[in-house]
Amino acid sequence: MKDAIASNPDAFIAFSYPPDTIALTEQAQLLKFNPKVFYVGVGTAFPLYKGKFAANSDGVMGIGGWNAESPQLKEYLARHKAATGKEPDRWASSITYASLQVLQQAIEKVGKLDRTAVAAEIRAGTFETIIGKVKLKDGLLQEVWSVGQWQNGEFYALAPTSLPGARAAVVPKPQWQ
Repeated sequence: MKDAIASNPDAFIAFSYPPDTIALTEQAQLLKFNPKVFYVGVGTAFPLYKGKFAANSDGVMGIGGWNAESPQLKEYLARHKAATGKEPDRWASSITYASLQVLQQAIEKVGKLDRTAVAAEIRAGTFETIIGKVKLKDGLLQEVWSVGQWQNGEFYALAPTSLPGARAAVVPKPQWQ
């Protein structure tokens, strides 16, 4: 971290996992290292991150994000909190749920539990999910959020900007409190 500070960068980017994501953020705050862009990897979209850093999460970027204005995701958030007592993460949780919706709809379209037919339907079909329409390309979900940012207590999706609900980045990020 001290080497990063010494270089006086405009951006700090770490493709980190949750323990390091937390540690890097703590160290940046302790050392008063506040570049215009602060991006840390996996874990930034977790409720744990927002819970630990509160207002200091504001402006921090990371992997993932979601369209927080989506009625389907607002409903999902409420149902998740009611079922578990906790908020979901703002990245993989909704995609995982959407994948189960795809599976359910594929089984319903096929009309029976036929693995080959269900797999073919998943490859070819289009499905309505909490993250919007899902249509696989080359067997993959390719239109997913890659960058998000905490803004006023919510982890909004920033990129790709072509997806509905993309927000503009807040740069420079607010100073650590």
